[in-house]
Amino acid sequence: MVNANQGWGIGGLVQAADHVFRTQNGGKTWRDVTPPQPAPTEGDTIAALGFFTDASTGWVAYGGPLGSGSVPPYLLVWYTDDGGASWTYGVINTTSVNRISFSPLYLDFVDSQHGWLLVFLGGGMMHAYVALYSTSDGGATWTDILDPNTEIDIDIQSFAKTGMLFVDAQTGWLTRDAQGVDDIPDIFLTRDGGVVWSRIDLPAPSGTNGWFDNNSCGMYSPVAFSTQSVLFTMKCLDNATYKVEHDYLYSTSDSGQTWQSAPLPPDFKVSNPPSGGLYFTNAQTGLALGRVIYRTDNGGRSWSLAKLVNWDGQFTFLDLNTGWAVASNAGQIALVQTVDGGRTWQKVQPVVAP
Repeated sequence: MVNANQGWGIGGLVQAADHVFRTQNGGKTWRDVTPPQPAPTEGDTIAALGFFTDASTGWVAYGGPLGSGSVPPYLLVWYTDDGGASWTYGVINTTSVNRISFSPLYLDFVDSQHGWLLVFLGGGMMHAYVALYSTSDGGATWTDILDPNTEIDIDIQSFAKTGMLFVDAQTGWLTRDAQGVDDIPDIFLTRDGGVVWSRIDLPAPSGTNGWFDNNSCGMYSPVAFSTQSVLFTMKCLDNATYKVEHDYLYSTSDSGQTWQSAPLPPDFKVSNPPSGGLYFTNAQTGLALGRVIYRTDNGGRSWSLAKLVNWDGQFTFLDLNTGWAVASNAGQIALVQTVDGGRTWQKVQPVVAP
């Protein structure tokens, strides 16, 4: 949602994920504004990945599920500036990189012209190969700026990627989870628009001793307030059973030179968005979103319980009070809304306008 009334959704009938919808009344009524994406070949499925900056402007890319062996010779990235009434597209040549898959992972724009698309190419041997494409003309043309063949430091191709966020046309962050294969969790920072990335190793949580010797940790959920001020979550599983989870909020105000960390509530579990994550209005005040919803007003040093729910949610918040979630549990899906910071939720009965 981009304001109290207007927003975008991706889904479809029978839990499809290839249609794009737009609402102008807070989610009660939706109009199908799907781009004219060519239908997949028989037997294949595709899903839409979108990024929307306001009620009029958005980009949508289509791809198969992770690891899909069906790779089209090109990928269309659709763009609208009139709320989906019309769409244009830019083309990405998928044959320019070696791949067994070509599945869009993350799509991000910092303004109407500068955007990035991270694509999963395939995995194996502790690698999750990706290619990063950028545009500086609003999506009309896309350039391959990083892939397994062009990357200077191959380390970025290791392990599953868990988040990508750009702050401006030059500064971006990338997170991943090595699941214990690499002892020290890390993140990546770029200062040239995504061509070159530097690795930043994270310190152990404050007050711990030998933490990374006994726990496998990965980084998730980047939230940025400036080019220097960023938040992340760290998910840790004990090495003995891989079942006991301890999670932390990490923050930096100097681009990763120094870090502050604080434990997340013990019953809050870090998950990879869109199921859960963080919503912060500034470095001090925000929400931790999942089956347990918490609020902090002091940068994570303490948390107050807002709500325990029995569903997994894809959350979108406008402020600390107003938010929506696509709630799912045991195959059932509902659209719900809160106006009190997640303490209570009301079910919305959405309909698709003819």
